[in-house]
Amino acid sequence: MIVDRPKFISAICAFLGSIILVIAVYLFINRIIFLAHATSSSAPIVAVSHESVAKGKGSVLAYVPTVRVQGHAGRTLDVKVDTFNEEPVYTIGQQMAVSYNPTRGCIEDTFFAKWGDCLIDLLLSLAFFLPLLAWKSGLWPSNGKFTALHLQGDA
Repeated sequence: MIVDRPKFISAICAFLGSIILVIAVYLFINRIIFLAHATSSSAPIVAVSHESVAKGKGSVLAYVPTVRVQGHAGRTLDVKVDTFNEEPVYTIGQQMAVSYNPTRGCIEDTFFAKWGDCLIDLLLSLAFFLPLLAWKSGLWPSNGKFTALHLQGDA
């Protein structure tokens, strides 16, 4: 029998939030390492392939662009961009802003493509810490009923 339910739920959520926070930090460091050795440029799309890509628990058929970027020693390389769309929005010859790292690949040069994964994980981990904050601040006492904050101006 759980005697102090808010404390128990807060502990479980804080543990899960800590795991998700570690994942967010890993994704952030991984992205920093990628961007430290990447070059951003506008590259022409040279091919669009229709292939199966992972999405959710399964996979879907989607369009994946291939762009032409400048590699080492001025060589041009055709590289698949780590992005996809289920609609045929990419056309050959269209310019696409990309960040290219010679050892780690190529991503679309947008804020969400660069930072979306770690930001979503960070927000999710913060959501898991909310029960702990409510319990520690006294908004969720041991009887399990939420209480209101009584500020000095309240009568």
